[in-house]
Amino acid sequence: MQRYTPKDIETKWQDKWEADKIYQASEDPAKPKKYVLEYFPYPSGAAMHVGHVRNYTIGDAVARFGRMTGHNVLHPMGWDAFGLPAENYAIKTGNSPKQIISDSTSKFKKQLMQMGFSYDWSREINSSDPNYYKWTQWFFLMLFNKGLAYQQEALVNWDPVDKTVLANEQVIDGKAERSGAVVEKKSLKQWFFKITDYADRLLEDLDDLDWSDAIKSMQRNWIGRSVGAEVEFAIDEKADYVLLHGYTGTPEETFFPVLRKKIESLGHKVYAPQLPNTDNPTIMEQVEFVRDNYEFTENSILLGQSLGSPVALKVVEGLSKPIKKLVIVCGFAEPKFVDKKRPFEQSFDWQFDFDKIKQNVEQIVILRDKNDTLIPPERAQFLLDKLGGTLVDFDAEENHACGPNEPVVIENTISSLKVFTTRPDTLFGATFMVLAPEHPLVKQITTDGQKSEVEAYIKAAGSKSEIERQDTDREKTGVFTGAYAINPVNQAKVPIWIADYVLAGYGTGAIMAVPAHDERDFAFAKKFELPIVQVIKVSNSGSDADNPALQLMSDITTKLESAYVTEGEVCNSGDYDGISSAEMREKIVQDLEKSKTAREVVNYKIRDWLISRQRYWGAPIPIIHCPTDGAVAVPEDQLPVVLPEVESYEPSGDGRSPLANVEEFVNTTCPKCGGPAERETDTMDGFACSSWYFLRFADPHNDKVAFDKDKAKFWLPVDDYIGGAEHAVMHLLYARFWTKVMYDEGLIEFSEPFAKLRNQGMILAPDGNKMSKSKGNTIEPDGLIEQGYGADSIRIMELFVGPWNQAANWSVEGMGGAHRFLQRTWTLVQEFNESDGGSAESAELKRSIHATIKKVTQDLGDLSFNTAIAALMECVNELYRIKAEDKYQSVEWQWGLESLLQLLAPFAPHIAEELWQQMGQDESIHTSEWPTYDEKYLVQDSLIIAVQVNGKLRGEIQVAAGVTEEAVVEAAQANDKVAAHLNDQTIRKTIYVPNKLVNFVI
Repeated sequence: MQRYTPKDIETKWQDKWEADKIYQASEDPAKPKKYVLEYFPYPSGAAMHVGHVRNYTIGDAVARFGRMTGHNVLHPMGWDAFGLPAENYAIKTGNSPKQIISDSTSKFKKQLMQMGFSYDWSREINSSDPNYYKWTQWFFLMLFNKGLAYQQEALVNWDPVDKTVLANEQVIDGKAERSGAVVEKKSLKQWFFKITDYADRLLEDLDDLDWSDAIKSMQRNWIGRSVGAEVEFAIDEKADYVLLHGYTGTPEETFFPVLRKKIESLGHKVYAPQLPNTDNPTIMEQVEFVRDNYEFTENSILLGQSLGSPVALKVVEGLSKPIKKLVIVCGFAEPKFVDKKRPFEQSFDWQFDFDKIKQNVEQIVILRDKNDTLIPPERAQFLLDKLGGTLVDFDAEENHACGPNEPVVIENTISSLKVFTTRPDTLFGATFMVLAPEHPLVKQITTDGQKSEVEAYIKAAGSKSEIERQDTDREKTGVFTGAYAINPVNQAKVPIWIADYVLAGYGTGAIMAVPAHDERDFAFAKKFELPIVQVIKVSNSGSDADNPALQLMSDITTKLESAYVTEGEVCNSGDYDGISSAEMREKIVQDLEKSKTAREVVNYKIRDWLISRQRYWGAPIPIIHCPTDGAVAVPEDQLPVVLPEVESYEPSGDGRSPLANVEEFVNTTCPKCGGPAERETDTMDGFACSSWYFLRFADPHNDKVAFDKDKAKFWLPVDDYIGGAEHAVMHLLYARFWTKVMYDEGLIEFSEPFAKLRNQGMILAPDGNKMSKSKGNTIEPDGLIEQGYGADSIRIMELFVGPWNQAANWSVEGMGGAHRFLQRTWTLVQEFNESDGGSAESAELKRSIHATIKKVTQDLGDLSFNTAIAALMECVNELYRIKAEDKYQSVEWQWGLESLLQLLAPFAPHIAEELWQQMGQDESIHTSEWPTYDEKYLVQDSLIIAVQVNGKLRGEIQVAAGVTEEAVVEAAQANDKVAAHLNDQTIRKTIYVPNKLVNFVI
C-alpha cells in the first residue's frame, strides 16, 4: 500500500495542472459564467501566514465547486504593487521599489502555487507595470475631462511619519491607517476625485447588493446622507462692493440688480458703473475708469463677470493695498473662446502679474458655469492655478451666468456664513455661531482687538488630533473673533466664536449654536456664559406632558440644567409659537426661501476623494502645468507617463514628491501651446489602480484599450468577491464610484462591480491575538508543508476551524485532526484498490454516499464549508464501519469512493486528484462532473440509535425506521451492554432524541 506523502503528490499535481492549463478561462457562452475573485493582494516582503491563506482558500473552494457544477469559471490573480511599504523599505535599504516588488511578488506567487489554488496565471497583472498603469492614467484623464478630477488648495490630512497626505478614509480615529501616526492638518494644493457627485447613487444602489448588512451599514454611515436646511447668516461687517459687468453689458442686466438690492438691504454700499465702450472696449480704458471713479479700501469686495474679470484683475494688480475679496464669475485671463472671436482679443496684451494680484486680495473665489458655451472650462482652471483660492462649479440659471437671479453668484459674493442644520425649528434659539479654527472666513472677520488671541488659539488647535477635538467629555475651549452674524429669523446680532470641537471637514465647517437643544453647545454656552434660549418645550399633550424635568423653565437664560434635544412644542419663536417642532421645520424653511436666506438641501458626510500622494512609488498623475494654459491633460498617445528612476526615494516632508527633484521628468513642453511647462509630480493613491483591476482581468493583455467591452460584458460583474471587511469605505467605495463613471461613459453595461461580497473571518493566533510579524506569532504555511502536513491539511483546517465569516483561533490540534482525516481517506482508497471488489449491492453504502452528496452540495452553495467538511468526515467514518462488515464486497464501493473524492476535491484538491487517478480515471477530477444524489436512496429502513447512561455511551441498538419512542426505550433497556449499567439502579429520567439517541439518567 502506498504511503500518503503530501509533499510529493502536491508538487506533482501543481506542476501537472500548470502544464495542462486546466484553469485557463475563455469566453465560452455554452456554459454559465462564474467570476470568482479575492481582494487584489499587496505582495508583502513578509511571508504569507495562515491568516492570509483563509481568504484564498475560500475563493478557491468556490471556484473549484463552480467548475465541477458546469460553470465557466474565471479565477484570476494579480498584484496591487504600488504603495508605501515598498517605498519605505527602499528608503531604508537603498534598493529600488521596483526590484523589491519583483522579489516579493515571486515569493508570494510561489506560496500561492504551493497551496494549489486554481488561478488562471495567464491573466496575471501588476499595478506597477507601465502597461497596466497606462490605463489607470487614461481613466484619470477621463475623470479630468468630465470635471470629476480637479486640483485645489485644501486643508488635508498629513501623515508626519510617511510624509504624505491621506484620504479621509485612510484616517481611523485620528490616526494614519498604515503608520499609526497622529494625523496633522496641512494646507496643500491637491488633486481630488468628485466622488460626492455620485453620493446618492452609491447610497441607493446598496439596497440591491448581496453584501453583508454590516458592510452596507458602514458605507451608508460614511456617505452620511441627511436632509436639512442650509441657512445663510449675513456677517455684520463693514463692506463695500464693486460690480463690473461684461462685454456689451450694463449693470441693469443679468443678476446685477438682484445682487445690488441684496447688498443694499444689508446696509452695504454698492458701486456698479456702466463701463465705457462696451461694444468695442479698450480694456485699460475700463480699468482706468474704475480707478478714477472709486477708491478701494481694505473692506472692498470686487466682482467681475465675463470681460469684467480681466478688468477686475488689472484693477487689483494696480492697487497699493489689499482688498477683502475678489469674485470672478465666468471669467478668463486670455482670449480663448468657444463660439467666436471678439474685438478686444487683439487690443489687450493679456499680461498679468498674478503674484501681485494674489498679494492684493485676501480671498479669491472663481465661479465656473458647468454648461458655459462661451468660456472653456480650462479658463477657470488656469485662473485657479495662477491665483489659488476656491473654484466653485455651478449650474447657472442661464448660460454664462446671465440669469436675472443667479443664487450661487450671490451666495459667493456677499460675506456670509452658511450652516447646515437638520433642526431649522430651533433657529430662534441660535444665540452664537461657532467656526472651525481652519474656516477660511476666520482671518477675514477677526477684529484687530481679537487677532492675537485668535491666532494663538488656531495654533493650539492645529497641534490637536481629531480624536482629541471630538472627545465629548473634554472641556470646551474657544475664543471670540470680535465679529457678529445676523440671525435671519429675528435679525439679532449673534457673536461668532471659533472652537476646536467644530471640524473644517464636516458640513460647512460652521454651526449655528443652539445651546438649549444641543449638548455640546450647551456645555460651551455654560463655560463662556453665553445666552441659552429654549425654543422647544414638551408638548401639552403626550406622555411627557407632566414631566417636571422637561417643563419650560421660567428663567430660560440660566436655569436649564441640560439640553432638551427631543421633539416638542415651539416656544419663544414669534409667530411660530404653539406649533409642533416637526411642523415648524417645514414652515420656517419655506418662509426663509422667500427671502433667499435658506433652502432645503441634502448634506453628506462623505468628502471628495483626495488622490494626490507626495511619494515616489505610485502612478504619475498625467497632468502638465503650463504658465499659459494652466493644467493640461497629457495626450493619450503619450501615455503611459512612466515613473522614472530616482537617486533618492526620501520624501521632502514639505509636500513635494521625490519626482520634483528629477529635472528631466519635470521639465517638458505644453501639449497645447508648445511652450515650456512642468509635469505634475504628485503620484496617485494606490487605491486608484485597485479601483478597476477586476475589469482588466477580463482582458489583461490588451494594448489598445483598457479592456474589450464584449469581454467585460461576458465576465462582469464579479459573481463572488471575497476578502476582509477592512476596506468597506475605501476600496469597495472607490471601486463602486469608478464603475458608475465607466457605466455613464458607456464603457460597461453594469453599474455595480461586485454582485456578491463575502467577508471572511480572521484567523487569529492560538492565543487569540491577531497574527503579526512584530508579535512573532505568525504561522506560515511553508513551515507546515515542510513538517509533512501538506497544503491540503492546511486548507481543510482553514475551512473546518469555524464558520467562514467568523474569526477563529488557529489550532495545532485541529491541524493534526485535518491531517488524520486525509490519511484515513487515503487508506480507505488504498485498501479498496488492493481488494478484489464486490458484486453484492449495499443499500447502506448508497444511502451514506447520497446523503453526503446532498449535504455537501447544499453546504457549498451556502458557503458552509465547516459543516460540509464535517459531513465528509462523518461519511469516511461510516464507510469504515461498512467496510468492517462487508470487506469491500459491495459493487457500490468504486462509485462511492469516486463520489467521495469529488466532494473532497474543492477542499483538498491534491489528494483528491491523486486518489482519483489511482482509481483508474484519466481526466482531472477538477474538470469532472459534480456528483448528484437521488432522494429515494435517502429513505432508511433501519436506524442505529446510540444509548447513553448518565451521558456516557454504553451501547448501540438497531431499530426499524419509524418505530415508536416506547419501542426504542424498551430495546435500549434490553441491550446487554446497557443493562449491565442499569442493574440495581433507579432510572430517574429518560431522554430521547428521535432517530439519534436514548440517555438514561440514573
